[in-house]
Amino acid sequence: MRLRKKLACAVASVLLSATGTGVLAAYPDKPVTIVVPYAPGGATDSTARILAQALQARAGKSFIVDNAPGGGTTIGAAKVTRAPADGYTFLFGGLSANVLAPQLYSEVISFDPETAFEPVAQVASQPLILVVNSESPYKSLDDLLTAARAKPGQINFGSPGAGSAPHLISELFLMEAGIEAQHIPFRGAAPSLTALIGGEIDLFMDTPTAPMPHVEGGKLRALGVTSKEPVAELNGIPTIHEQGVKDFEAYTWYALYAPKGTPPDILDQVNAWVNEALNDEQVRQQMARVYLHPASGTRDDLDQYTRQERSRWTQIIKTKNLQSE
Repeated sequence: MRLRKKLACAVASVLLSATGTGVLAAYPDKPVTIVVPYAPGGATDSTARILAQALQARAGKSFIVDNAPGGGTTIGAAKVTRAPADGYTFLFGGLSANVLAPQLYSEVISFDPETAFEPVAQVASQPLILVVNSESPYKSLDDLLTAARAKPGQINFGSPGAGSAPHLISELFLMEAGIEAQHIPFRGAAPSLTALIGGEIDLFMDTPTAPMPHVEGGKLRALGVTSKEPVAELNGIPTIHEQGVKDFEAYTWYALYAPKGTPPDILDQVNAWVNEALNDEQVRQQMARVYLHPASGTRDDLDQYTRQERSRWTQIIKTKNLQSE
């Protein structure tokens, strides 16, 4: 009887192992969806499409970008939490979707951001640039800081929306620079830039993708970049840190997450594909052209980084008493 039980257990173990291996060997056997919680055309969307193309080349199946904008990224994130945990739906998240929005929209979201997702892979980070109209009296960051300190609260700044990463990073800049400014939220980066070029707002901070063509075209002036070190692709724009706001450093960042309960073997495989893609020279060149810095790592690396960022930004949100609008 004992021998029969041992044999049964052994057979069950082998079958379980073979089944898991078989599932992974066949994965993916249909298209995979990457949900982007923004409309097409922005920095998050373009980054996701670079990654989707690279993953498709490695997996041999389509990786489809599904744009699900709205609710400050909470609509797209919630869509992923409702998807089957089978490795065929991922969230292209990051600072906004997995850190900021869940705190700012905590009363209305239907999921717990700390337990609803499995970390899969870090993808990239991106600094922001601070820009003003080319006709602005602020020729340097020092000019801006001097004016802001002389007339507290009389300068204003735009953002792509209340609670967005550019909004929160702008608030962090104001806090660390010791100045005050009035926040004017818009519905996206494009209307913010239109307002800045039209002289309706004083300054704007965003990832470089949208404002840089206007800087190069002479309509805007860049006063600083939020990275700690200068960015070669930004043609000599000085860092905010080196101009007197000591140790100021902030980035928006992107990462891949899956619904809670997605099989670990699949998560590890996708993580490996992402890291392989981020070491591909062609992919790195694509990212450099839109001012992205690849950020590879393990699933645990992403889990720890998400927790660190959540802790950091929780304090900033409480200090500034920020809310969604």
